[in-house]
Order: sequence, then structure tokens, then C-alpha cells
Amino acid sequence: MRRALLPAALVLALVAAAVVGLRRAGVAPAWLGGGGARNLLVVTLDTLRADHVGSYGYAGARTPRLDGLAARGLRFARAATVVPLTLPAHSSLFTGTFPARHAVRDNGGYYLGQEQETIAEVLKPRGFRTGGFISAFVLDSRWGIDQGFERYFDDFDLSRFEKQAGMDAIQRPGNETVDEALRWLAAERERPFFLWVHLYDPHTPYAAPREYAAQFPRTLAGAYDAEIAFADAQLGRVLDALERDGRLGRTVVAVLGDHGEMLGEHGELTHGFFVYDAAVRIPLVVAAPGLAPRVV
Repeated sequence: MRRALLPAALVLALVAAAVVGLRRAGVAPAWLGGGGARNLLVVTLDTLRADHVGSYGYAGARTPRLDGLAARGLRFARAATVVPLTLPAHSSLFTGTFPARHAVRDNGGYYLGQEQETIAEVLKPRGFRTGGFISAFVLDSRWGIDQGFERYFDDFDLSRFEKQAGMDAIQRPGNETVDEALRWLAAERERPFFLWVHLYDPHTPYAAPREYAAQFPRTLAGAYDAEIAFADAQLGRVLDALERDGRLGRTVVAVLGDHGEMLGEHGELTHGFFVYDAAVRIPLVVAAPGLAPRVV
């Protein structure tokens, strides 16, 4: 009998609780480990379905950095998003609640209300620097998802985009987002931090840099996989920066998709309508000092 899907929003809430030491009975499960971690890094890889990641059994993947984290941490085999849309999914991830509670049900026209408490709002008063760096307009601060962040990098120049362009077309490549995140990380190294980096590259349109696109077949899935490979490399840049300055060994790292992508299955090219596994089953990896590797 197949195991039920596990909502990633609940897992991320438990991870945040463990980082701030909320280890009351029933709050922080034993699998979160210990080891003196004082920082939290969350990387969301937009539109990443689990079965296109190497550590989830996909032979065609080029995801060495995510797979490396999975090899030394927890890999959640049946993690799921609560909704296959970017803003509602992130609203759930950062509040630990479902859309029926936080009331964000779609991209655009919905707002995360001030009455909702986010992970950033929990960590900031406990002395954490809080920075959010996002790659798509659907997560712009105007939708309320920036609550609790001291630095929130949206800064989209809307004049660069056609007026008729849909919201999901207003985006930036992951290297630009990571550039800003690394500048923020380097500015202060003494305080503990909560850093969220959002990489939108696997979302349509699939237009990976040439050196990545050349590694994959010229098919729909190949173009998608090339974008995933590029996003994985940007994840690696963040990990390498923390390794160089000695902070990676004091950081809990959570990397996950916000939802998947149908890639034409069941008649849906992208996502947002159906809730088959391709759209809702996501990779979720947590690595931390003192945490023994295992599949959950």
C-alpha cells in the first residue's frame, strides 16, 4: 500500500521550530537532530516535480548539489505541496497552514493578511537576520508574502515587460537572485540568519543558458531538465559561499519544490488545474549538523 503524501508546509514549520529551540513535546520530532545549528536556509525551486531529481531516481537529472544534500540529510520520499500554484504554496510553507486558513488561493488578487504569522516573523524578534530573495513577480511584496523580512528583494522593473504579459512571465534568472542573496549574506556574519532564496527557472518558459541546454535532448522534458540543472547550480553557489566562510556547518538547509509540472500528462502542459502526482509531489531535503542521513 502506497504511503500518503506529507504536506511540506508542516515539515518546514517543524524545521523552523527546531532552529529556534522550540523542543517541547510534540513540536520538534527526533529526526530534526541537533548539532548546534543557528542559521536557517530555505531554497524553493519553483515548479520542480520530484521525479525529475537525481536522488529521487531520475537517471536523466543533473542535480548534483541537491543530491549531495540528500545524501547527507533527510530526503522526504512522499512530500507534497498543498496547492500547485506559487503564491498559495509559499503562503502555506511560511505559515504552516492551508489555504482555507491563510485565504491565499491563487496568484494575484489574493494577499497574505497581516494576521497571519510567518516563519520570518517568528525568527526576527529572536535575533535572526531575515532576508528573502525572490525570482518572480507572483511573490512580490505587494501580495503580503514579505512579512517579517528585513530585506526583501523583489525590485522588478515592470517597464521591461510587455503590458499584456501574464504575471508569471515577470521573472529573473536565478543567478541574479543569488547574486543579491550572497551580497546580503556577506554584509554581516555575526548574527544568526534566516535566508530564503526562491529560484523560478524550472517554470515556463524553459530557456536555460546555452551551456545547460546543450546537455539535454531538444524535447519538452529536456528543456525542463536543463532549467532544473541551472537552478541546481545556483543552489550550489549559496552552499559554497556558506562553506567558504564557515557557516554551512551551523546552518539547517531545507530545499524543496513549491509544486510540480505536468509536462503534458493528462492533457495539462504546465500546472494549476490538476492535482496528479506530477503537479503536487515535490522534492524535499533537509540537511543539518548532527543529522543522520535517511529517507523519511
